[in-house]
Amino acid sequence: MKAKAKSKKLDRRVVRTRRLLREALMALITERGYDSITVQDITDKADIARATFYLHYRDKDELLSNSLEDVYDDLVGRLGPLDLQTLWSADNPVDLIAFEHVAEHIDFYRVILGEQGVASFLRRLRLYLVNVAKELFDPIITELAVDPQMVDLYLHNQSGALIGTLSWWIENDMPKTAEEMARITHHIGLDGLRWIMENRPFQNTNEDNIAQ
Repeated sequence: MKAKAKSKKLDRRVVRTRRLLREALMALITERGYDSITVQDITDKADIARATFYLHYRDKDELLSNSLEDVYDDLVGRLGPLDLQTLWSADNPVDLIAFEHVAEHIDFYRVILGEQGVASFLRRLRLYLVNVAKELFDPIITELAVDPQMVDLYLHNQSGALIGTLSWWIENDMPKTAEEMARITHHIGLDGLRWIMENRPFQNTNEDNIAQ
């Protein structure tokens, strides 16, 4: 029993340390931008020993990358299995949870998507969103026999569009509610998805076929 209790305590300590380092990094990016920040700056801000930092991360790039994944793992954890009925529904939880998540972690997103953001990590964010969406949509893709390449193109398109939409929402001080933004984004995304569904099987992706 003592060993288990110690293990749980250690797990909480790890979570706390990583949270402090992430918050320190976000605060420093807001204050000074990303490029000028050092590991020493981060550990000083978090009041954590430099040696402790290296127990968790290789460098500040890995810290930022893992921070992105931590935030989105939290998002994905809220989503259940998707089916066709949920996919077409105006109350699609994927869209709503995404905007609610941004509102909940607004300081994080202001940094990542704002002027002090890091361009290379926007690509990582896009790829992460695509991979998550593929896992969620895989049963539906298999059921409908949709061309995987076209689905991949669609998901990259939608992930990039979502990042742009979130940026607009934040830059304009969230003029619409999360529910309104989710509804708008959902209907925009459905147009592309319907086109893919109506044009399956889509075996070739040359210009002549795309033009059709």
